[in-house]
Amino acid sequence: MSGGTSGQTDQVAGQQSLTGANSEVNRHSFQADQLEGERRVFFAAKIVKVYGGGLKSSPTVDIQPLAKMQDGLGQSQSHGVVHNVKVPRVMAGDSMIVADPVVDDVCWFSVADRDHSSVAANDWKEANPGLFRRSTLSDAVYHGTQHPERVTPKQWVMFTKDGIELQDRNNNTLKGSASGWNMNGVVITDKGEIQAPGNVTAGKGSADQVDLQGHAHGASGPPTPGS
Repeated sequence: MSGGTSGQTDQVAGQQSLTGANSEVNRHSFQADQLEGERRVFFAAKIVKVYGGGLKSSPTVDIQPLAKMQDGLGQSQSHGVVHNVKVPRVMAGDSMIVADPVVDDVCWFSVADRDHSSVAANDWKEANPGLFRRSTLSDAVYHGTQHPERVTPKQWVMFTKDGIELQDRNNNTLKGSASGWNMNGVVITDKGEIQAPGNVTAGKGSADQVDLQGHAHGASGPPTPGS
């Protein structure tokens, strides 16, 4: 905890420094630090359970803060689980991006300065605070996932210097560039031309299935490559 004039920098949390009692200014500074230390503002936590999610509604999560509690003697203790934390979405009007967190995700959370549980219960319309608590972990709000180096993404949306790149966990890709879109090797150019490295089949599986490369023109047989 940092204590300004009381010299609390790098001091064990909750312990007054050797010079903390030397003046009224130092004593008041230490007391202010103690009060400020009770307010939670921003912290990292692990997701331990996820409820709901998908298109219908945003999920809620149970979380465990990762920075342990520590007393004046330096002894540490793990946090308990904080329940029913709201997860917001990237959304504007009726347009939305859905990427719900999963168990074991490490995420960042801010802390609302008032109890917003009654507002959430009222479908995010105006309401009185449920309780008079202020700046507590119970009013945490999800702010996004921290990417640990041990986790390799298997699907993504990425903005690059050439355009947008998308890949799903089945290795299907869609990449944009100045010359057009490339989807699994099929290129749709900026002029509307379609360039396929493999065969193009229309009516796949039907009685009138036609292969672009293998179909015949009457009695003349398959088309001549390059014709």
